[in-house]
Amino acid sequence: MTQFGSLDSDQQERLFDTIEKSLEIRKRFQFYLWAQGALQTFLPHETLICAHGDIARMRFRHETFSNGLFDAKVEQVVADPANGLLARLVDGWTRRRFAPQVTNPFGAGPHAAARTVGPNGYDFGDVLAHGPREVKGEFGSFFVFVRMARPAGPRETYLLDLLMPHLHMALYRMLAEEGIARTDKPPAKGPLSQREIQVLQWVKNGKTNDDIAKILSISTPTVKNHVQKILRKLNVSNRAQAVGRGEALRLLAPGDFR
Repeated sequence: MTQFGSLDSDQQERLFDTIEKSLEIRKRFQFYLWAQGALQTFLPHETLICAHGDIARMRFRHETFSNGLFDAKVEQVVADPANGLLARLVDGWTRRRFAPQVTNPFGAGPHAAARTVGPNGYDFGDVLAHGPREVKGEFGSFFVFVRMARPAGPRETYLLDLLMPHLHMALYRMLAEEGIARTDKPPAKGPLSQREIQVLQWVKNGKTNDDIAKILSISTPTVKNHVQKILRKLNVSNRAQAVGRGEALRLLAPGDFR
């Protein structure tokens, strides 16, 4: 892995300058100028997506800083709580023990090329994603660098790890200044309603529609309707896939309950 000592004196000076500039960030425009300025020296990219909230439980919002075209349709691909770019990258990050993600979340395998094309055909280019491993609970963060100038290698992942505390603190200083990072605000709404989560939990436990109807004191047709909505919202084709997707999104309680 790249070590700090492998950076030449000019690179070390630029790194110190990048860190020093991050400490001055309070406003959104300052974060944007830093991301599109000093940070580009080490992690050149077109767009930076910053998620904040309870990352482990998939309950977060996000901010986007871009010098390119990032319209509403692309934002939908990013934010979709079931199958979006952020959901897939966070899931991969947690499953791989919080290692920087340079994989393709829309590709065929966990080690596919980093070039990432979303469901709507938008080309996210070369992607690098990571978050602070040590931060737990409501004040977590996760950062996605989109359309990087080159595929990320050991040098980029090392530098991102090194800069992560400064990314995190700069983001939260900005959010605090804007009054966004407040614990009394409700978290972002998940893809399923509470009743749908209940139904999915019983599906996970191997219960039939009739069983679930009796447990929840509702009709069997109502259960069938909930199951169909769950499949559609999670973009899956059967009950087993729905359970797997629900677990990936941290919608289900661990283990079984009776």
